[in-house]
Amino acid sequence: MTVRLDEMTWFEVKEALSKPHAVILPLGSTEQHGAHLPLKTDSLHATYIAEHAAQQVVNKHNICVMVAPTLDYTDVSVHKMFPGTIGLKVDTLIRVIVDILECFIDQGFSNIIVLNSHLHNNCCMEAAVRTVAYQHPQAKLFAVSSVRGLGSAVAPGLLKGGTAGIGHALEIETSGAIFMEPEHVHLDRVIKGSRKIPLAEKYVGASGEDTGYGIIYYTGITGFEESGIHGDPTLASREAGEKLITAIVNDLVDIVVQAVKSAK
Repeated sequence: MTVRLDEMTWFEVKEALSKPHAVILPLGSTEQHGAHLPLKTDSLHATYIAEHAAQQVVNKHNICVMVAPTLDYTDVSVHKMFPGTIGLKVDTLIRVIVDILECFIDQGFSNIIVLNSHLHNNCCMEAAVRTVAYQHPQAKLFAVSSVRGLGSAVAPGLLKGGTAGIGHALEIETSGAIFMEPEHVHLDRVIKGSRKIPLAEKYVGASGEDTGYGIIYYTGITGFEESGIHGDPTLASREAGEKLITAIVNDLVDIVVQAVKSAK
């Protein structure tokens, strides 16, 4: 049976809801990723990870997992000056996620997991999930980020360019894309960018976007205005992409299984 919610009939959904189950809402983006990656790169990651994790849970743990259609229009304000970058305002995105989550709850879905693969969606995702949790205290909700989160045990060892390779459309994202859809990756078109940050790495990390040092959000990163990216993605490889995506999928499998089992 398919794990994609939009490929199921309502009879199949009704049957799934009568069993131990979970539903995953992937969040991606329609956003520029340099000259070498497609606009759907974040959505590609979110969809692939969600569907492959769901299939593993179904096959190995006999738990029904449904993957909702990926939300492709999200917070892309940082890159809105690049053609093809189409998104929603922050307050709109929060309301959209809230409405979707409340629909799940109203229809009897449990173990609702929002999976984000676009860094700038993290705050909206958390705000939406917290809002719904306040209104529905009995609901089982999870906000999960595959960006700087899942797969963290293997990511550092895969980076040829160090932690700076984690940035937008660089080594990590490009490696993942090469593994999942190599036909849409064009390393021969790469325009290398740069990263200029107004704060010391002590507070924002080498990528300039690490929230683990105290700075949650700030403006002022420059250097990507011509290329759309923060550095050199040519260090990417299919091998690194496969190891990273596999680790992320395995982590999500573990989260889904634990979430469902704890609900029994």
